Amino acid sequence: MGNSVKKEIERKIIEALKSAVVGLTTSDLATRLKVSRLTVMKYLQALKGRGIIIDKQVGAYKLWMLKENIEAKRRLISRKLACILAEVFIEIFGEKTEEIAFSVGKELAKKYIAKYPEDYEILKEVETESFEKIATVIEFISEELTVEGFSLDEKRGVIRIRGVLCDDERVSNILLVLIRGAIIGFLEFELGISMEVKNTRINKREETLDVILELGPKES
Repeated sequence: MGNSVKKEIERKIIEALKSAVVGLTTSDLATRLKVSRLTVMKYLQALKGRGIIIDKQVGAYKLWMLKENIEAKRRLISRKLACILAEVFIEIFGEKTEEIAFSVGKELAKKYIAKYPEDYEILKEVETESFEKIATVIEFISEELTVEGFSLDEKRGVIRIRGVLCDDERVSNILLVLIRGAIIGFLEFELGISMEVKNTRINKREETLDVILELGPKES
């Protein structure tokens, strides 16, 4: 295969990943480029080796992402900006901060899906559980956080968030409330039922938080 053909395939892979909100699977790319999975995998590995793309395991699927996409999106929601937002919430809303932060996070998730349905449609192409989907989204748009999602059954699951949040513990707590609201908002849209956080466990080692959220259907 000549160099011009190789460059063209790499260019098409990069263009496809540029337009993907979260990422694309190997099969997605093979279908779009009209080549075999083995062929596209060879080029994906080469691009990964050069630091142009990265991959993330989501359930049984491997998502390929353009590195510059991730870095650009994470700059939009930097840790510093998120912490300032949480601090402003505390200053303005006082004792009602947790309640309002949770509601804002929940509505943000639902409004985003409603306003940008094409983003949600791309995410739906990854045939995995809802808890893994929202974990992937949070990690994708957040700076310095590692997020995992596990399903316990069809409507119950666990989200684990690890990383550095804010210098002030109270501000970090409000930011976590905002994130919890966004998780609930996404899951309610995805599952079509009212959801709630059943249990929260938070461990802290130096500056790093390890937060485990157990979620399930809201009890009437």
